[in-house]
Amino acid sequence: MHHYKLEHDAHCSTWEANLMAAKPTTDDSGKKNGHQDALADRRPDVPVEPQAGDTSRSLTGRGRNTVARILASAIEIFVAEGYGGLSMRKVAANAGLALSNLQHYFPTREDLFAAIIAETIAEYSRNYDNLRTDSSLSPEARLEKLVRLLIEDGKQPRTQSLFVNFWALAQTQEFARRSMEEGYMFQRRMIGGFVADVNPQLTPLVLARRAALITGQIEGLLVLIPQRNRFPSDIKGIEDEAVKAILAVATMP
Repeated sequence: MHHYKLEHDAHCSTWEANLMAAKPTTDDSGKKNGHQDALADRRPDVPVEPQAGDTSRSLTGRGRNTVARILASAIEIFVAEGYGGLSMRKVAANAGLALSNLQHYFPTREDLFAAIIAETIAEYSRNYDNLRTDSSLSPEARLEKLVRLLIEDGKQPRTQSLFVNFWALAQTQEFARRSMEEGYMFQRRMIGGFVADVNPQLTPLVLARRAALITGQIEGLLVLIPQRNRFPSDIKGIEDEAVKAILAVATMP
């Protein structure tokens, strides 16, 4: 799950709509909420619908601008210093806000992290929907373009830092694991939609497995280029090999 870019104001409405969707909650018995249960039952080619957030958190225009500043500050710090450096005071100071103002929108660091994940998913959704509905390309060409875009994005040091820090936090923190699980569930379902267009005869179970394999193959390339923007010379051209392998996985009976 890579690619995150923040426009100052444009993302805030999707933050309101998606924050609760990207942050699984539990009931008194400790079970996951109905939204996550519903996600588990979806076909991989059916996009995840954003869930409406708490109406008490509806924002004014000024509030949306404030949230955009907070998220920009939080992401900048998270990329550079990881979750350990993401103190509420530091985020507030970097955004030019009082701590109490920050806590009005994000009471805890966990809330900040969930919002970052939610916005990442929202940005993915916009980009992928545009590509999937591009009628000028064949289904195979759309899948190939998607794979190449994801591989190129994975070469960006900022993307690498963001997601390596996500993964590291998920190793020790349950709230981060839950957020990452939903993020990657979205990624698999998104890729599953492209695969289903290429190979509509696949059963839901096979489609889910193929999408997971493709997701793992793309994400796994990151380990070969830590803070580098190109692959080592001894594996030059691996992007083309990855595309061939992924298209083969997608088109298998």
